[in-house]
Amino acid sequence: MKDFDLSRFLFNSVGVISVFLAGIAFSVFHPAPREVAYFIRDSVVTVYEERFTLTGVLPDHFLQDARYDGDGVTVNDLPDGGRDLVLLSGFFEGNNQLRLIRRDGGVVARWPVVFSDLIPDTSYLPWPPAGDWNVDIHGALIEPDGSVVFNLEYSGLVKLDRCGRVLWTLPRMTHHSVERSASGGYWVPARRYWEDDGATPYPPFQPPLLEDTLLHVSQNGEVLNEIALVQVLYDNGLEPLLTATGHAFAPWAFWNGEIIHLNKIQELPAPLAEDFPLFEAGDLALSIRDSNLVLVMDPTGGQVKWWRVGPWLRQHDPEFKPGGTIVVFNNNVYKTAYPTSEEKSPVAYATGSNVIEIDPESGRYETIYGDGQDQKMLTVIRGKVELRPGGGLLITEFEGGRAFETDAEGKVVWEFVNRYSAGQVAEVTEARAYPQSYFNVTEWSCGS
Repeated sequence: MKDFDLSRFLFNSVGVISVFLAGIAFSVFHPAPREVAYFIRDSVVTVYEERFTLTGVLPDHFLQDARYDGDGVTVNDLPDGGRDLVLLSGFFEGNNQLRLIRRDGGVVARWPVVFSDLIPDTSYLPWPPAGDWNVDIHGALIEPDGSVVFNLEYSGLVKLDRCGRVLWTLPRMTHHSVERSASGGYWVPARRYWEDDGATPYPPFQPPLLEDTLLHVSQNGEVLNEIALVQVLYDNGLEPLLTATGHAFAPWAFWNGEIIHLNKIQELPAPLAEDFPLFEAGDLALSIRDSNLVLVMDPTGGQVKWWRVGPWLRQHDPEFKPGGTIVVFNNNVYKTAYPTSEEKSPVAYATGSNVIEIDPESGRYETIYGDGQDQKMLTVIRGKVELRPGGGLLITEFEGGRAFETDAEGKVVWEFVNRYSAGQVAEVTEARAYPQSYFNVTEWSCGS
């Protein structure tokens, strides 16, 4: 846990109180439009709810009430204890961190991630994070040479070498996932902000707008291509999916400006392409959360080849599976599950998250994990699934501060719990497994 800094606490506290009081005064006495009033109200609420984070007292943004016992690796029933390594993204040792661990929990390497050190110039961000505890890692992978590539959520893409030195940063609002492209580099969701100073690019949506795009980024951090996803949907006749939200689109209507919420890009690898008659190698599976929408598109021609709304709710992380199916992490719950506006997951909640497998050709689907009495899990937001050799699943239960692996029968054979205190866990945003043969690193130590 982080050492308490009294001077920082007092300085930050004065700032928080000033913003809080100014927001209340403005909302009471200023004859603002409803949109501005809502913004002020929400800002005041946010400042109050994040008072511990903003004052440096407690990293509340990263913490959840604990639903699971134990600390670190609590289950390891893999053959021979497991010989592969797991890359974890989350909150460790007082800040964001990537760490590579053995299956027994031993740490092979660490990459501390301090936002203000990595992104000192935030002029490209319309809403820069208020501090290092107000942004997290979301989407990460590791290269064979031990370098890591990751998003600081909505704030930039970063590549560090094996010893944590910055190789490059990409000043874009990247978010949610980082996945390799067979043609080189990475697929990463990004976001563009349209100011309220002109005609809307996507009628009937009115600016200010948040537009999610697809970035193809090179190994050296250069943008090779950017695909305007909203335009792709319009071009494919799918505007009705975007406007089937109940929003009135009237001059007095108020909305949050987010047309779509893209949370994953997954490329179909060539070795699996023959299993998917509807698709070709290089096609992209996308998850668009708030529309309960998963689709597959051709990134070169812009054709949407397949799409489906549901049976998932607020889903994440579609994965192409050998045999011709797509596996989806199904959050299966709305944010109404939160007792307050704080994104804190209730420990006891009736609806559980699960994992769904669907055949895009026939439309048949089934729940492959989460229905059993001993398979209960819940993450209202985020969450990831990785397909494992032999039919198992490596699941990231974000709000449980937990990553775990199942075998083909659904039995938990490995589990990691990111304990913060007796009653709380710290978030884990992603777990990815790598065989040791994947790496060409012979020495992970970087000296003092």
